[in-house]
Amino acid sequence: MQKYQIFSPNSSNFKTDVQLKTPQFWIKKNAISWILFPLSLFYCAASYLFQASKKTYRSTKPVICVGNIIAGGSGKTPTAMALGKTLREIYANQDFEFCYLSSGYKGEGVDFVALRGGKYLAKNVGDEPILLNETAPTFVAKKRVFGISQIEKINKIKAVILDDGMQDKSLYKDLVVLVVDGKIGFGNELMIPAGPMRETMKSGLRKADLVVLVGEANADLVKKLQGKLIIRANIVVRNLQDFVGKNLLAFTGLAYPDKFFSLLKKENLNLVKSKSFPDHYSYQESDLDELTALAKSRNLSLITTKKDWVKFSPKFQNIIPYLDVEMEFVDQELLKNEIKKKLKL
Repeated sequence: MQKYQIFSPNSSNFKTDVQLKTPQFWIKKNAISWILFPLSLFYCAASYLFQASKKTYRSTKPVICVGNIIAGGSGKTPTAMALGKTLREIYANQDFEFCYLSSGYKGEGVDFVALRGGKYLAKNVGDEPILLNETAPTFVAKKRVFGISQIEKINKIKAVILDDGMQDKSLYKDLVVLVVDGKIGFGNELMIPAGPMRETMKSGLRKADLVVLVGEANADLVKKLQGKLIIRANIVVRNLQDFVGKNLLAFTGLAYPDKFFSLLKKENLNLVKSKSFPDHYSYQESDLDELTALAKSRNLSLITTKKDWVKFSPKFQNIIPYLDVEMEFVDQELLKNEIKKKLKL
């Protein structure tokens, strides 16, 4: 396979890594939300015009898009991984291989690259592709259409799972899976920057073929999803016994860190102290040195998420454990039937 360039921070393609925590007013409206609301109208109009100007490319291979309509925190990556395993179950008796395509959010920016083993770091390609690559071959391309055009040359790949890109009109999707977290829902339901919405709820739901609803959800959220095929899903912990009986110092750089901390409490683990970092945070050695020193001084055991862990150097990966979680679909057969109906492989 042809080799493609990974751009360095000195490249003109490098994007400045702005790291911000998810604002509380994205969860519930307050005065700041309404002050920013005029900017949301501008964002909505600009986004619509930008997407309307794009032509749509239809791939020769089926494309499944796993997306969301809020900025992070829905559980998109574990859903994409679980969906990949479901695909393998459906087509187990066929000569079938699929792959993931990601834009490599928070990576340094790449034209097109195939992940192989442990060759690439999260800072180069983003944290999500590193995780996806454990399930199936994963490709990273800053322009999705170019990425798809390169994957089309690989005969053994029969289908592509697109990680994110629900709002990108440039690529036709054969199946659109909208991931919604039951606890977060759609936040304050306002558009960026007044809220977390990437597009309006009406627009997002219209695009979605089905909704994966993660965890428990109140009646109001379920009502908003009325008319869509809903696949229920839950997060399952695989290594709980590793942390039972320990006093924990938990830290994470998720969009909604309370989801992680709440999960620990739900599993009856002893969470003594927690620390949150900005979403997709790029950990420095000094950050991890401080955390390990703090844990040692208070006789606590560190715990983080795998999405954070993949960004550590080998030194810290060997001494800081992660909570190993997996998404499980409750309505597995319903999901399989919908995939077979849409893809027709």
